[in-house]
Amino acid sequence: MSPALRSLGGVSLGALILAIGATSVWVEQCTPSGLVAPPTRPYQGYGNPEVRVGARPYPRRATGADDVTLEIARPVRRIVSQDIGSDEYAYSVAPPERVVGVSESAYERRISNVYEYAERYRPVVALNPERVLLAAPDLVFTPESARSDVPGLLRAAGIPVYRMFTMFETLASIEEHIRLVGYLTGEDGRGETEARRFRETIRRAAARRPAGAVPPRVMGFGGTYSYGTKTLFTDILRVLGAENIAATHGFVGYDRVTDEHIVRWDPDWIVAGADRGKIEQVRARILAHPAMAATSAARHGRIVVLEHQLFLPLSPFTARFVEALAEAFYGGGAS
Repeated sequence: MSPALRSLGGVSLGALILAIGATSVWVEQCTPSGLVAPPTRPYQGYGNPEVRVGARPYPRRATGADDVTLEIARPVRRIVSQDIGSDEYAYSVAPPERVVGVSESAYERRISNVYEYAERYRPVVALNPERVLLAAPDLVFTPESARSDVPGLLRAAGIPVYRMFTMFETLASIEEHIRLVGYLTGEDGRGETEARRFRETIRRAAARRPAGAVPPRVMGFGGTYSYGTKTLFTDILRVLGAENIAATHGFVGYDRVTDEHIVRWDPDWIVAGADRGKIEQVRARILAHPAMAATSAARHGRIVVLEHQLFLPLSPFTARFVEALAEAFYGGGAS
């Protein structure tokens, strides 16, 4: 260590470290608890997931994930979405020409399930209040996980804003939110049709499991993370009659998975995501990883890699992910 690092302005490095440590303790003890951010896992859910709506006649009322109730005076004609999830809800329920604003992700071919709609109808990218106002919306969907200043400014301008819960933990909650979007957009019939289609797709996927089949032991892999309890991945595996081994071993939410976890759990199946056209590259990286290569999943060729537009959605498009997993686990399923 250089003399300059050992002594700063006559103060020894050790003394400086002790001073910083003492200050940190003082701040921790004296700062009001409400101002100290608690430690959280990545991708922790935000807001209230409960669907709370009023009667069907207008004006319609709904309470969002932020516990703020909005009122919609008449059927909406211009819809803006600021999140990839609500993009997919909007296009699944409303006529596509009515979606006049979307998130940046809607235009990203590598992950978007609504890319073709975005390219055809060219909605604005609703990044900020100015762009939203240019779209002249009757209704804005924004995630509860986003900053609160933009919804606040839009509400001050008189625009109905629904802050949507987007970190879904169950397939049933997705189905409820499909009907919610139908209610908010005035497309009740289309919302009910989409909700029933979603439920039927899930039912058919679950029916692929042969009677008496041993539950597949599955590990989801998202880079350095796996998926425990309180995640949609766990509920999907439950519906398909499979076991989420990360949840079984105490993971909650999205948590970091280590080589030790992988070797000790020894999953029968590994499920991961990849960008468009990168499935084989991701599969090769998994198989080249020593801990992954030692698993039963690798030895028996049970590495399921799906492109991100299948693997990532927390929306009506999740039904396609459920179908893909059922096909991988059970093939044609029960006759």
